[in-house]
Amino acid sequence: MAPSISSDTDPFWVENRAKFLAEKSTSADPSACGTCRGNVAAGEPVEHDECAQRATLLHVPDHPDYEILAGFSLEENAKLPARFHVPVFDDLGKPNSWLCAVCWEEGTVTGWPCATATKYGTQVFSPQHEAETAQAKLIGSANDMRAAIAKATAQLRELQSAEPDHAKAAALYEIEMGLRHAAGTQDEVAA
Repeated sequence: MAPSISSDTDPFWVENRAKFLAEKSTSADPSACGTCRGNVAAGEPVEHDECAQRATLLHVPDHPDYEILAGFSLEENAKLPARFHVPVFDDLGKPNSWLCAVCWEEGTVTGWPCATATKYGTQVFSPQHEAETAQAKLIGSANDMRAAIAKATAQLRELQSAEPDHAKAAALYEIEMGLRHAAGTQDEVAA
């Protein structure tokens, strides 16, 4: 029987790993310099290490918090967009393992890759520039809400000082509908 050689010590794999690590990436980060972007467009490797595109495991800015996820079932969490189904390392469990960040409920966890991560593949990993764009949109939405609330507060103060009761009620309804519109809910107000 021939002795088995591990891939860590096999000369073939050691040599190929060294070659791979010595080579520069042929994928440039979206924020790479012009030289490196030009090299990649020509099929050449990037010139600078900092311009190479790297995989970074970050939660997207709109990733749901633990408290939010706790209120939903495993089936509902599995239906969340693929970008939320990233791995998290459980160093407290025995044995330690990689788990899906959202596929869990009380007493049940799902290993990673979960069914959603397997189904959608690369959609699980959001490029940093897309995550930053999503974060900027969230900040813009929050700023719009703050502006709508400030406007509504000013209108309420004005109403409290001058208008009769029936006019106040109509104006309050309009203010509330404006706030609902800013929040993205178009529900009718119950009288």
